[in-house]
Amino acid sequence: MQTIQINNPEIEKFLSLAYGNDTEGLLNDFVKFVKLSLDDGFPAISKEEAKKRVEKAVDEVKNSTAKLLTQEEYEIDMNEFLKTL
Repeated sequence: MQTIQINNPEIEKFLSLAYGNDTEGLLNDFVKFVKLSLDDGFPAISKEEAKKRVEKAVDEVKNSTAKLLTQEEYEIDMNEFLKTL
């Protein structure tokens, strides 16, 4: 096992207040945090697939075939998305 040194008094105080001597709880929460940070819940795609999707979107905008949202539609869509976070 390795030790992580934190040179930030604010973070040290927070950890001390939240966990005290509960190193197992701190470790469990840290592992959960790292796992969630590494996995956004979306399936991974290749660089090539990402390029294809971007090229398709650019082509749709250039050819005026893209479905663009109105400001109101965007706000509704974004608010719904933010509720899922």
